[in-house]
Amino acid sequence: MKRIVTAVVGLVAAMSLLTACSSPAASSPGQSSDGTKTLGIVALVATDALNAAVIKGMKEVAADEGWKTIVTDTNGSVDKANAAMTTFSTTQKVDAIAVMAFLSTSLQSGLSSARSAGIPVVSWGGELTDGIVATTSAEAVGVQSVQDLLKDFGHKGSVLALTYHTGVLCYYRGIAFDAAVKKEPDLQVTRNEVAIPGQVEDGTKFTSGWLAKHPAGSGPLAIWGSWDEPAMGAIAALKQSGRTDVKVYAINGGPQALQAVKDGTLEQVVWQDGVTEGKDMMKAAVGSVKAGSSWKAKTYNVPGITVTKANIDQFLADHPDALNS
Repeated sequence: MKRIVTAVVGLVAAMSLLTACSSPAASSPGQSSDGTKTLGIVALVATDALNAAVIKGMKEVAADEGWKTIVTDTNGSVDKANAAMTTFSTTQKVDAIAVMAFLSTSLQSGLSSARSAGIPVVSWGGELTDGIVATTSAEAVGVQSVQDLLKDFGHKGSVLALTYHTGVLCYYRGIAFDAAVKKEPDLQVTRNEVAIPGQVEDGTKFTSGWLAKHPAGSGPLAIWGSWDEPAMGAIAALKQSGRTDVKVYAINGGPQALQAVKDGTLEQVVWQDGVTEGKDMMKAAVGSVKAGSSWKAKTYNVPGITVTKANIDQFLADHPDALNS
């Protein structure tokens, strides 16, 4: 009898040890042990002012909803974006993914991983496709920018367009620009594609080369940046050359661009409300997870605001955080 009791005690102890060394019961994808859900954010360039504003909006809603966020900065790399989406889907097992400013057609491997894991994806500016449950409009501010440029600059002269077709927002802005200037036979357009990283430096380099071919007095001259940073590079080239005869236009409206409008070195910028767009994306992610298969894919359209020297004081009064975002 004593040997039997000893054996039973030993068995109980062994089972206790086995239990202690085992992994805890798995929670549902993305959830911590306390049930907190997680959003994985795939940023184009996390340090860019507009990207940062969108991320800020997502984080604000996430905090209100009790979600965590994880941000991966791809620095403009499609390969890194697909890899991040795959990691979020397979290793980190988040509850939803937000991908920022990449063409949906370039994210096939990442979207495939998300679909296989049953994880909804929201896109900033990308197209609705299988696996993407919500997006924001990428073309509207481009149309607004080129229309306002033509209204201010006119329909005759030479324009340098600083483009970027890897990022989906700039891709659609470029489509809007091309469609508009195609109808303007008296506009001579030069296009240069900038790279990320190096967008500011490329803006300076391409502008310097273009200025050499377009000396002062050669007619109305303008530069259009598909977003702020190449335009800031263009302004640097203009200052280095001592040129004040070229109008510069841009989109996004980060603090540096708004300050340039105040200084008079940037003619106008279409300010994009990234915080509101980020909030809409996060609300869609939360709503999709709650609704499951009953969720209907949707596109959010947040209009921009054209800011010039004439209205910037009122704009800043209405948006006091714009210079600090």
